Amino acid sequence: MDQALTKKELASLSGYSYRRLHEIDMALPEREKLFVKSEQDEKKYSLALFIQRWAAYNAQAAEAESEELSAIKAKHEAVKMEKTRIEVSRMKNELVPISELAPIWSNIAATVADRFNALPSKVAASLVMIGDAEIIEEKIEREIRDAMSLMSEMPLPETGTEKAQEEETEE
Repeated sequence: MDQALTKKELASLSGYSYRRLHEIDMALPEREKLFVKSEQDEKKYSLALFIQRWAAYNAQAAEAESEELSAIKAKHEAVKMEKTRIEVSRMKNELVPISELAPIWSNIAATVADRFNALPSKVAASLVMIGDAEIIEEKIEREIRDAMSLMSEMPLPETGTEKAQEEETEE
C-alpha cells in the first residue's frame, strides 16, 4: 500500500519549500513530475513516486554540475598550459618584454627620422647648380639609401642565447 501525502508534507520531507518544489515540478516533463496523485486519495500525492523521481532529479542535477565542473577544469588546465608555454619561451629568450624593446626601437626610429629630416638641407647645397634631373634623382636616392642602411645597421641588443654563445667561444 502506497503512502500518500500532501504537497506541503512532501516539500518538508525534501527540505525544500513548497514553492521551489512546485517550480521544479513545473519544469519537468510529464513522466518525471514529482507530484503524482495517489490512487487512494485524490487530494494527496504518492510518496513512493515522489522519492523515486526526486532522487532521479537530484542525480541528473549532480551529473550536470559535474559536467560543468569538468569543463571549467579543462579550461583552467588550458590556461595553465599556455602560461607554462609563455614562461618557457621567456626562459629561452624567444619572448622579450615590450618594456625592453620600446626604447631600442624608439632610438632607431629617432635616428632614421633625424637623418630624413636633415636630408633636404644636406642635399639642397649640392643640387643648386645641377640642371640634370637624373643626377638630382641619383643624389636624393643615394641619401635615402644611406638613411635606410643606417637603420639596418643599427646594433640590436644581444639576446641571452647570443651572450651564452659568445661566452662559450671565449672560453
